[in-house]
Amino acid sequence: MNSRIAPFEALAQRALPVPRMPDADAVDVRALLRTFWKARVRIIGAAVACGLLAFLLVSLITPTYTAYSKIMLDPRKAQIITGNQLLSDLDASEPVVNGELAVLRSNLLLENVIVQTDPAFQDRIDPALKPPSMIARVKSGVRWVLTFGGGDAAPVDAATAEAYRIERLVGTMRGMLTVYNEPSSYVMVIKAQSEDPRVAQQLANAVATTYIAMQLDNRQNAVGQATQWLEERLQVLRGEVEDAEAAVARFQAESLIMDGGTLDNATQQLANLTGQLIEARAARVEAEARLEQLRQVIEAEGMDVAAQIVDTLALQGLRAQALELRQQDAVWARTYDENQERRVEIRRELSDIAAAMQIEVSSVLALRNSELEIARIRENSLTETISELQERIVQISQNRLGLRQLEREAAAARSTYEALLTRTTEARTQRQLQQADAKLVETASLPRRPSAPKTKMMAVLGFLVGGTFMVVWVFFNEMTAQTFRTVRELEAETGQPVLSALPLSQWKDTRAALADMRANPYGRYAERVRQLRTSILMRHGSDEAQSVMLMSSAPGEGKTTANLALAQMAALAGKSTIIVDCDLRRPRVQQALGLPMTTDFADFIEGSAELPNVIYSSVEHGFDVIAARVPRPEAADELSATWLRPLISELTRVYDFVVVDAPAMLAVSDAMIVAETVDTRIYLVSADATPRAAVQDGLGRLAEMRLPVAGLVLNKVDTRKSHDPYAEGYGYEA
Repeated sequence: MNSRIAPFEALAQRALPVPRMPDADAVDVRALLRTFWKARVRIIGAAVACGLLAFLLVSLITPTYTAYSKIMLDPRKAQIITGNQLLSDLDASEPVVNGELAVLRSNLLLENVIVQTDPAFQDRIDPALKPPSMIARVKSGVRWVLTFGGGDAAPVDAATAEAYRIERLVGTMRGMLTVYNEPSSYVMVIKAQSEDPRVAQQLANAVATTYIAMQLDNRQNAVGQATQWLEERLQVLRGEVEDAEAAVARFQAESLIMDGGTLDNATQQLANLTGQLIEARAARVEAEARLEQLRQVIEAEGMDVAAQIVDTLALQGLRAQALELRQQDAVWARTYDENQERRVEIRRELSDIAAAMQIEVSSVLALRNSELEIARIRENSLTETISELQERIVQISQNRLGLRQLEREAAAARSTYEALLTRTTEARTQRQLQQADAKLVETASLPRRPSAPKTKMMAVLGFLVGGTFMVVWVFFNEMTAQTFRTVRELEAETGQPVLSALPLSQWKDTRAALADMRANPYGRYAERVRQLRTSILMRHGSDEAQSVMLMSSAPGEGKTTANLALAQMAALAGKSTIIVDCDLRRPRVQQALGLPMTTDFADFIEGSAELPNVIYSSVEHGFDVIAARVPRPEAADELSATWLRPLISELTRVYDFVVVDAPAMLAVSDAMIVAETVDTRIYLVSADATPRAAVQDGLGRLAEMRLPVAGLVLNKVDTRKSHDPYAEGYGYEA
């Protein structure tokens, strides 16, 4: 079993160095950018086309207008009345805000909106009054078919029809409304969308005002219900307080009659008597002390000393008289003796005074005994009175236990009544001062421009999408290319040198291409063909005659045109040239040149014509031609290297340059037979058209047959897209 020899093995047989294969994962950024630059027209074109298409499609959509109104949950309330509120304010937390958003979407609120709006507004949003859409008509037709033309709705009464209408309007408004809260705030946004800008504005404002009005009504109703309950309870408590206070009054009257007084009076009397008893005891103790002191002085010192310490008015007068008499006696004593009459009289008077003083002391002693007795009597009397009063107080206290219970009950009832009375008064006031938990912070204005569709934005988006898609497509094609686009890729992949890169030209046919080469022999395409011709002629280091064959993997790669161009350039260089068309299945040379032929190459193969008779000279082109007029598959089957090799050798002996055209390598086996008979084989690859696998397969077949390839030709290179700088033209200045 034969194994296929890779192209680099053929190079080894020719003693040529094997090129270093590049990294398969490497990306040439510059080349990629150049690819995008070359494809800029396609990218911009795709972007513009998508932008225009998006603009046209969006322009067909019915415009929608959007109006916004905003409500803020405000926990701050004016505290006009102190005390607790009957209905607490909302705690503006996230769950509460979400709950209020649900209220804004509820059917109850939307039904209130319907009630408050005018009939004209309701008619504008009622879908039943609008022409049915295409989808609605289709649904109606399908329903009619499914019900076999029947199924007419039964007549409904006015109440049911009105309920259906309100339900229909609620559903329509729900589809037009979107409510949400602004992030990190208590602001709720009401978004209304409609094809009519006035409808959007009116709906957004109606929902906001209805929501605030419902909040206020709900708060007032709740406070009113609480106030009504308080007033009813207040009437009951008023009767209970009156009954309790009447019971207390009756008990007090009965106790006053039974006890002879109140506990407070008895307590006050007891306090007064207790004070008097304390004073009486103090007076008794004092009288006893004074009496005992006087007795002790009398017993120890006598009456005279007692007279000196007792202090009364009489004793004071007597002591003054005695002192005066003693002073007189002292005066008389300086002159007279004690027997003098005056001095005797003075002593007698002093004796009378001493007797009088003793009598006075006796009187004081008797008086103090009387005072002590009186103090004792008073103390005993007070003690007895206090004992009686204490017994009375105990009796009154026992009788007041029931009174205290009644008073506590009356006080509790009175306290509850007063608190409820205060709460009722506050409730009546709070009902009038209720405020909604939300306030309107922004009313919806009439939208001047439609909010959707955004024609310009969609056009820009379409432009960006189209451009991006084309950029991705170009990038995808560049990264997943299955063909050869540049000379570098071809050389790196095959290991063969590229002798020339033939540019892509806009000719209507091959004859026009040859005419252009003759008219402009130094043009871009002519220079590339001249480069190929020079590489072929100088292949062996000398300008000797040789036969050349340009081969290709598949039909349609421009092989015949390249062969004719090579023959034309050789003829222009003064070389005697002949081109042999060995493609007898699909001959193209005779058709391309338009030569009249009576006998052709097929006749020569079949033996019905001599070689000179099948050689035609083209005066216009300057080279000879051996070709077939029409397809001759039976003649192609007779091709063999045995008799074809001498023919090519004979032509090489006569002509300087022999160009052989053959079928595609992978299409039929004729090309392999012809390849064995020529001196130089050149493999032609169509740029960005020939698959890489096809090129590798064709070169592999040549390697298996031990047929070396002189090099490669990259044909149909688009100089506008090529990354190779030498793909550009080179002109001559005069």
